[in-house]
Amino acid sequence: MTKNSKDAPENLNENEVVESVTEETEIDVENIDIVALAQSKMEEYKALAQRTQADFDNFRKRNVEAVKQARVDGGNDVVLSMLPVLDTVEIAINMIADEATKSGVQLIQKKFQEVFAKYGVKEIEAMGQEFDPNLHNAIMQVEDPENAGKVVEVLQKGYTRDGKVIRYSMVKVAN
Repeated sequence: MTKNSKDAPENLNENEVVESVTEETEIDVENIDIVALAQSKMEEYKALAQRTQADFDNFRKRNVEAVKQARVDGGNDVVLSMLPVLDTVEIAINMIADEATKSGVQLIQKKFQEVFAKYGVKEIEAMGQEFDPNLHNAIMQVEDPENAGKVVEVLQKGYTRDGKVIRYSMVKVAN
């Protein structure tokens, strides 16, 4: 009894067709095992490929963030290394008696401040402010009941960059 799929009666359901095909052809059980094994390996490799793709996407995202942070840290390092130069310029301005020379050095100071402002560097306002250990580094204390808890002298200016302290203000605080 040989039936082709075009010879199969129209009214047979799927199970009857499968039974008739299995009766007509001898199925090798070993081939079924190989097919099942191949399908399971295919699913395993597919899952591995999906995990690998997800791991790579996560790596790429982490790498982008690491590069951004490295740029920020590098910029902070450059600014931090330039702050002593600005401090020296400010000291020089206070020591110069000649007004023409003083105005020339003040132009240099202004240029420094413009460059720092371009990169998000801001001076921490400290004089007369309440002492804040998140912004100020108290290195001296003086007795002054009128200004207790306030900064009475700034010994070294502090700076922030994009909201992060890159150098704390060294201050004298009143008790």
